[in-house]
Amino acid sequence: MSRLGRLWKGAVRTWEVCREAEERRQLLCRPWEEQILHWSRQEDGWVLHGEYLPPDTRWRYGSTKWGWCPRADG
Repeated sequence: MSRLGRLWKGAVRTWEVCREAEERRQLLCRPWEEQILHWSRQEDGWVLHGEYLPPDTRWRYGSTKWGWCPRADG
């Protein structure tokens, strides 16, 4: 892979890490979303968390794009 290709790949990876960190920060600021049903990725696979049905929107509640949720961390 060329030097420019490696640079581009590194920039994309950095952007993805920053986006995940921002999604986590936003979830920590909205603790009430932990009560809305959502899938969370854990060591043994995907787990359903929450108690209430989500509103009829396309918004993702309670977890990040990659499946992290505050409840999964303890």
